[in-house]
Amino acid sequence: MGRSTAATTAEHRPNRRAQLGLVLSSGAARGTAHAGALLALQERGIAPQVIVGTSAGALVGGLYAAGMSPELIVERLASLTWSDIGRPRPTRALALIETTALHSTLDWMLGRKAIEDLPRRFGAVATDVRTRSAVLLDHGDATTAILASIAVPGVFPAVRTDGRTLVDGVLTSPVPVWAAHHLGATRTIAVRLRPQAPAGARATVQRKVLTPAEEVTPDLDVVIDTEGYASWSARDADRLIALGYETTLEALDRVDVDELLTEPPLTCGCATDDGAARVAS
Repeated sequence: MGRSTAATTAEHRPNRRAQLGLVLSSGAARGTAHAGALLALQERGIAPQVIVGTSAGALVGGLYAAGMSPELIVERLASLTWSDIGRPRPTRALALIETTALHSTLDWMLGRKAIEDLPRRFGAVATDVRTRSAVLLDHGDATTAILASIAVPGVFPAVRTDGRTLVDGVLTSPVPVWAAHHLGATRTIAVRLRPQAPAGARATVQRKVLTPAEEVTPDLDVVIDTEGYASWSARDADRLIALGYETTLEALDRVDVDELLTEPPLTCGCATDDGAARVAS
């Protein structure tokens, strides 16, 4: 007997380009290393179609998804000052810094666009205070989504949108690979910073009562060692960008990039698992 139709079809199916997702982790000020990772990907001709991020990763990823080049992202991050972010002023939301200035800065950088109008598919991950779970923000105002993802408890005020109160996604999903799959990615590159930067004065207590999102293994895991670099100051920005660039190039040199950019077999199980789907909005 001849081989099955399914086997014959699989054998003759041409290799297709994967829908590549880039996942950028949390990291506070150390997140400027993500800009270096983008420079390295660009140098190798790798252009992800899906971008997701948590906290600092959502900020850098959002700028990239909005069409900003890695070089311009580096320039914008290097020029940021505290006056572009906010003023140290305790608020009724129990936050140390009032973020009206940051809202205006992001509106300017992102062109006041909705996420669904960005050139690249984008999602920012935040934490829902009521449900204590991760939330994927993949539609609506891009600035609001990023502000929610970076709302470090005790530092920046929580963001209220669509009837939810949202804070920093680092509490439930610091490296949201699941979110990239939820948005259609079939291959993923995750850029994570270690050690993970502190997420605010109340983070340790909150993590004990929160529901972490399902962890999904990326196809390429780029781990950037940021030990000893400043978490809440831009003084190391240039060094972090260089570190992110060099570490990402080294990681790419260790893999078959053609395979990374090729659609995986249908049996790979890349669909988002039920746990991730439940926390997506």
